[in-house]
Amino acid sequence: MLTIFTPTFNRDAHLIKCYNSLLTQSYRDFEWLIVDDGSTDSTKKVVEAFQEENKITIRYIYQENAGKQSAWNRAVLNANGKYFIGVDSDDALIEDSLALFFEKYIPMIENNDEVIGIRALSKRESSQTADSTYSIDNEYSINSWFDEFGSRIIGERIDIFKTNILKDYLYPVNDKIKFVPEIWFYSTISTKYKFLYVNKFLGFFFDDHADNRLSRSALEKHAKGHLISRSAMLKNIPLRCFLSNPVAFVKTIIRWIQASYFVIKNK
Repeated sequence: MLTIFTPTFNRDAHLIKCYNSLLTQSYRDFEWLIVDDGSTDSTKKVVEAFQEENKITIRYIYQENAGKQSAWNRAVLNANGKYFIGVDSDDALIEDSLALFFEKYIPMIENNDEVIGIRALSKRESSQTADSTYSIDNEYSINSWFDEFGSRIIGERIDIFKTNILKDYLYPVNDKIKFVPEIWFYSTISTKYKFLYVNKFLGFFFDDHADNRLSRSALEKHAKGHLISRSAMLKNIPLRCFLSNPVAFVKTIIRWIQASYFVIKNK
């Protein structure tokens, strides 16, 4: 069984994209687990309308606003699925994509204890192409995320994880730390596990609304989380990968210094 996790916060008008993409799947051994991170719009009513259609299994959990990583942790701890995918509230799965992955690729990793999951291709809406071209020449290969980092080929991918392993790598968030960048997770789990990189499309993300630039105010607001993340990167990422990607190394050092400054400043 698979758990498809969607975190949401005041995105009632966008959930329909994700929902409709789930209805296109011929593979139906999944639950859609929605964690509402304190929405004040009509998200709950929208989800209830989906549930009333009774076309797929939908579970809804509401929590007071605590951040996306807190929602992730809650979903992992409440997931019924052996496998776990995160799909944002305004993103979607490729039409009937799950069947291929669970028929062909999941059996490849099921009994491999060194592999935490699959990193599949995600299609960027604006270009209609794969956002990440890392390892694109092979249909599939087992690699470390560290090698992807060192390649300097960055981009969005979508992952299928083994849920039981995720439970050992919950984000270190709490009442005072609501945000920790995702790279903390990847740099931490990669000290022990690898991925099966599959160059087939699974996800589809809409980027016309996104702005991923890190502002000074955002960095200061979440300084502790950024410091945790950058410290993990400096500790865990092998030197050879930083040497292959020197720009990332410089950025990591700069962010670590900035985050450290803001943490000290705001004590």
